[in-house]
Amino acid sequence: MKKSTFKFIVILVSMLFLNIEAAHAGLVYKLKVFISHEFPDYEFLYISAGLLVFGLLSYVIFTPLSIGKEKWMWYNYFSTDAKRHDYQSRREMVRKISVILKTENSNAA
Repeated sequence: MKKSTFKFIVILVSMLFLNIEAAHAGLVYKLKVFISHEFPDYEFLYISAGLLVFGLLSYVIFTPLSIGKEKWMWYNYFSTDAKRHDYQSRREMVRKISVILKTENSNAA
């Protein structure tokens, strides 16, 4: 490759990087202006904090409780293993839950 061709490619690539950086800076500025225009004062911060709290609460509420030695409750329930869906395994799970509830009720009384 000739020296002039190599210089030309290097100049084009550097101009490309500069152009990408300038476009990125312009987009970030426009995004900041849009957020400050649409969400005055601290409204964006309040909405973000509210969504974070809502996500944390929904995670706490909908996370399955492990019973006994079961660690992956949803994974075991929806697995393709036929044993997990038969009557006997469900009966065992109900028995475990009733034992836990009986011990909690006897401790509370």
